[in-house]
Amino acid sequence: MIKKIISIFLITGLLFTCSPVVYAKKSKSPTQLERRTMETRFLDTADTAKVLRAAVNTLQDSGFIVQEIEPDLGYIRATKSYKKKFVNKGRVAGQSFMLALFTAYAIFSYGSTAYYVTDPTRRISNELHAKTVVVDTNVNVEKFGKNKTKVRIVFSQKVLQNADGYSYVKSAPTRILKVYDPKVYQEFFAQLDKSVFYEGI
Repeated sequence: MIKKIISIFLITGLLFTCSPVVYAKKSKSPTQLERRTMETRFLDTADTAKVLRAAVNTLQDSGFIVQEIEPDLGYIRATKSYKKKFVNKGRVAGQSFMLALFTAYAIFSYGSTAYYVTDPTRRISNELHAKTVVVDTNVNVEKFGKNKTKVRIVFSQKVLQNADGYSYVKSAPTRILKVYDPKVYQEFFAQLDKSVFYEGI
């Protein structure tokens, strides 16, 4: 009888764990024109080569590793990575429930099923562990008019973690997010302005 009750709880726990998580509605994303405005800056110089060098220096000063440079096309691709926590509260709650059930099951079975607690324990630990975030960026530098240079940069983030939230080996991104925070772009262009100034000295 006890085993039947525990079995019912286990099935309920699995359904709870696999059920979709409902998140609060996100704020409205900026329009394409608003994004392009954030991503673009016009500099008062026609020297695109100088701006390209300044952009490389700005990226490197910000911790990026330059992967590719095409001077003739005015193109730069760079990347950097860091650690950050992205906790799925629904997943943690579901695995915590499973852990409690497996623990109870182990007690009633006099420890013979204690190994069941290993899986939810690892999953919870992995979910609470900091994830690897990779930031990719593309920069385009081109002449605009007679005396200006146009710079456009696009940031995107990849949160690396196995889809099941289990392994510490981050083999595949679970999400790819474009960075729409205006402050990120404002900071980059502020540093770029300083680098352009230093290039001119």
